[in-house]
Parts: sequence; C-alpha cells; structure tokens
Amino acid sequence: MMRTDTLISVLYWAVVAQVSLISISIAASSLLLGVIVLGLLVLLLTDRRPLFQATGIDAAVAAYIAVEFLSAFFSDQSWDALRNAKRLLLITIVYATAVSFTDTRKIIRALALFIGSVSLLSVAEIVLYYVNSNERLFVFQHYMTTGGLKMIVALLLLPFMLDPEMKKRDRIAAAVAFLPVLAALVLTNTRSAWLGLLFGIMVMSLLRFRKLVIAAAVAVLLFFQFAPERQVSRALSIVDLNHPSNISRINMWSTGLRMWQDRPLLGFGDIDLYDTYLTYRTPTGDEPAGHLHNNYIHLLVTTGIIGLAVVLFLFYRILRMEYRIFSNKDGEALSRTIALGAIAVFFGFMVNGIFEWNFGDHEVMVFIWFTVGLTVSAGRLTGRRDA
Repeated sequence: MMRTDTLISVLYWAVVAQVSLISISIAASSLLLGVIVLGLLVLLLTDRRPLFQATGIDAAVAAYIAVEFLSAFFSDQSWDALRNAKRLLLITIVYATAVSFTDTRKIIRALALFIGSVSLLSVAEIVLYYVNSNERLFVFQHYMTTGGLKMIVALLLLPFMLDPEMKKRDRIAAAVAFLPVLAALVLTNTRSAWLGLLFGIMVMSLLRFRKLVIAAAVAVLLFFQFAPERQVSRALSIVDLNHPSNISRINMWSTGLRMWQDRPLLGFGDIDLYDTYLTYRTPTGDEPAGHLHNNYIHLLVTTGIIGLAVVLFLFYRILRMEYRIFSNKDGEALSRTIALGAIAVFFGFMVNGIFEWNFGDHEVMVFIWFTVGLTVSAGRLTGRRDA
C-alpha cells in the first residue's frame, strides 16, 4: 500500500493541477478529479485519520448528498437524476485540499500556481479578444462561466493586495495578477459576475477594509465615464426590465415556479429540464431552457423545497466556518486573509447565482469547493502552530 505521506502529496498536486488547468481543459480536470476521488478512497482504507478531522460543514454535506439521492429516487427520470448526481464528486476537492495543504509553504505555493495560471491565461484571453474583435471575452469555456471564474479569483486576490500584514512584495504580486483578471472579467460582459464582484467587495469592506467600498464606487464612476460603449451599455441593461435578456430570465423564473408547484417537496430530480420546461412554458417567446438561470429556483424545481432548504443550510455552514476562521484573532494572518477572500467569493457566488445556474457549472464549482477546502486548511494552521 502507498504510504500516507506519499498519497497526501499525490492529492496535493492533483488539486493544484486541477484548479490550475480547469480554465483550459475540462477533460484534464475530470481526469484529475478521478485521481482525487481514488486517492481519498485509498486514504480512507489505509489511514483514515486525516479524513476524520471535522471541517465544520460535514453534516450539511451529508444532508445535501442524501437529498440529491432522495430526489432522484422519486423522480420520473431517476437514471438521469442519478447520472447528474456525479456533481457531488466535486465536493471531494474540499477534503482533498483540507487533507493535503498541510503547511503555510504548500498553501502559498498552491495559491501562486493557481492564481498565476489564471492571470496569465487572462492576458492571453485579452489579446485574443482584441485580435479577433470578439463581442465577449472567452476562449476555452462559455463567456458566462469565464466571468464567474474571473470573479472568484479577483475576490480571492483583493485581501492579499490590501492586507498590511502581508509582505510588500506579495501585495505587489497580487496587484499585478489582479489587473488582467479584472480586465478579463469586464470584457466577458457577464453582468451577474460584475454584480457578484461588487457585492463581494461590499462584504469585504463591511468586515475589514472600510474604505474599499469608496474605492469601488470611484471605480464604477470611472467605468461609466471611460469604459467602451459596449461595456457601458451592458452595465446599464442590468436595470432595464425591458431588455431581452432580462425578460427571458423573468419568464424562465415564472415558468420554473409553476413547475415547482407540481412537485413542491422533492422536485423533478436533478435532471436536464429542457423537455419538461417545454411542457410548462407559455407562448411568450421565452427561451426553452435546460436550466433556469437561477440557482434557487432551479433547486426548487429539481430538488423541491426540501432540497433548497438543505443547500441553503450548506451555504450557511460554509459561511459560518469561513467567518469563524476569519474572526479568530489568535489565528495566522494568512488564515484570516484567505478566509476573508473566501467569504467574499462565496457571497459573490451566491449573488451571481441569482442570475445563473452556477451551482451546476463544473468549472465554477471546482473553484468554489477549492476555496472552501483552502479555508479549512488555512484554519488548521493555527492548531498545528499551537501543537
């Protein structure tokens, strides 16, 4: 059998490679996810002690897994629902990260590789955007997914730029990485990711950096003054209820609520909703949808009120865990900085999810589960130091 320390090293590099490559290749990410799942299973059979350290979200994760299978059991398309339940495997990223990111050096190295890869890719994407005269920035995935990924990385970077406890060179490096990521986010024209970024900044300002919200307000004013017309028009459309994209989403949500009324407790199961949606939609021109561009309505339809309540409980437990680590005044400075970024990321993700089904987006959830696992791992640094 593989020694525990070797196995943990394999898990570490599999996680680092996955989050660094997911923006380029979902196939590579899927392969690496298989390595992570297999590695955790072997670890469970050989030395389960590392896996049995509480994370603070374990009961909520178990409840979410249970409700996914319960809704699939009562679904008319049980097989499809069970097949889509493979998204649950992404949660293993939390535990692989928590188990294998065992010291400060590993955490910093992983962050440098992860953020560096996203920042360098952002530079390449920006160049291709202008060379090809694209309307919206994207290369390897849909522009809305690209926007969500850039939003996550931008929010994770901000505390490293602003925290006076960080070394000056690290703050400068974070700022250098932040600029192309932010520019790429703007060029995706993904309004929901823009809103998620702004909300995450407001949360960060409320919790620690009071003047950050003022800087954000100034940046927004400068955006409307100097940004290209395409981006300004896109931003203004956020509040235009007659905009075609907004009308389409409102129609989808209304149809989704009608669907939920027929399966209120456990929903239709975690299935592609395209065919079912067609039987409910009204002839108003709203687009047929395999998903409903809203996490909360989509969860109501697929897993019912029970499933939505369980997922909201999971979200609460994640934020509670992250806030506990952030507010621990005896904790490591790095731990608090990571936790603050993770809190902002998760709030941004939830706001982004009002307008997108990002909870079902493979690439986005790789990043989200990684930030959750990273926070758990960072929180354990204090315990190891005290020991």
